[in-house]
Amino acid sequence: MELLKRNKSITVKTLCDTLEASEATIRRDLASLEADGKLERTHGGAMLVGPVPLEYEETFHQKENMNALQKRAIALKAYDFLKDNDSIAMDAGTTNLELAKLIGKSRLRLTVVTNSTNVADAVSTNEGVTLYVVGGKLRLNTLATVGTQAVEMVRRFQVNKSFIGVNGITLDNGFTTPDLEEADIKRALLSIGVQRFVLADHSKFTKVAICQIAPVSMVDGIITDKELEQELMEAYIQNDVQVIIA
Repeated sequence: MELLKRNKSITVKTLCDTLEASEATIRRDLASLEADGKLERTHGGAMLVGPVPLEYEETFHQKENMNALQKRAIALKAYDFLKDNDSIAMDAGTTNLELAKLIGKSRLRLTVVTNSTNVADAVSTNEGVTLYVVGGKLRLNTLATVGTQAVEMVRRFQVNKSFIGVNGITLDNGFTTPDLEEADIKRALLSIGVQRFVLADHSKFTKVAICQIAPVSMVDGIITDKELEQELMEAYIQNDVQVIIA
């Protein structure tokens, strides 16, 4: 179950190799877990039923290399929404860092508000950027500033577009993250945007962390990658949530 929680779905072969068990044993265990309602067997493997609880959070550097190609594609799609003289808010998500790198290499004239030391460093190579770095307590796990001071500073701004990353997305629980202070600053950055976007690769869907950032209705679009399952995408569209595929 721990492997399934981390990957959402898994093959019988992977389970056999990882657990060093026979295929017959794995299939018998999967049948038992399916009978208990804990998973659903698929052709050649299994997938979790319902939201996946997030019980821990990787560090920024661990997350940076996860689904890297998808994150770059999402960043490129988000970049298409930018135009000269835009003002934008960006949090400390790893996909936002890819967007920040694109901004840094561009000639776009932008005003950027961020609580991320990495994002600030990446966009600062563009001389056309006016940069506001939010102060506060630095959270070492994400290299983001958080806390009351940070939230109060963010609320002094109003921007054209907000871009944030999240740890989990479900229709019922909205956008979630494991840390309360991180949830507060993400919510603040999202709320100051006239247009609001969440940048999240397909692996974030069906996962739930303990702290809610915002309901899915609060955003104008979720920019994700083409590996998102069709059923999931249709469920969000049916609930009037725009899903933008990179």
